[in-house]
Amino acid sequence: MQMKEHVWNESFHPGIISSTKLYFQDLFVGAKRMSRKDFWWGFLGMTIVAGIIMGILAFVITKMPITDFYWSSIVGVALAITFGYYMISIFTAVIRRLHDRKMHGWWVLLPIIPFLGDIALLVLLCLPQKDLGNSWPKNI
Repeated sequence: MQMKEHVWNESFHPGIISSTKLYFQDLFVGAKRMSRKDFWWGFLGMTIVAGIIMGILAFVITKMPITDFYWSSIVGVALAITFGYYMISIFTAVIRRLHDRKMHGWWVLLPIIPFLGDIALLVLLCLPQKDLGNSWPKNI
């Protein structure tokens, strides 16, 4: 008879709202772990939030007159900052997810290998956590 290992999640009830809050809370933190459920729910929530904000900003910038350089540049910078925050949050979340697999964050560079690297990283992100002997802290 095989015993089922307890799966750790940082949020008590992983869901789209609680896991997206973790993405915002740990935006610049890479030195900890993130469970599989928290990662994927947060990824979905962060993509929805960033997509809505960037969609609104893109709509606003397309409806501005061509001669309005000042406000269109401000909206363009806001769009770039939103996209930058989205990419940073995904990047650090991938690092935290790899730490939960007992792997170093350098594996995030796997997509440098064309096509196969993306697939390999996706498979690594979908695998269950490794808790035995994992030196990465669950909480900071």
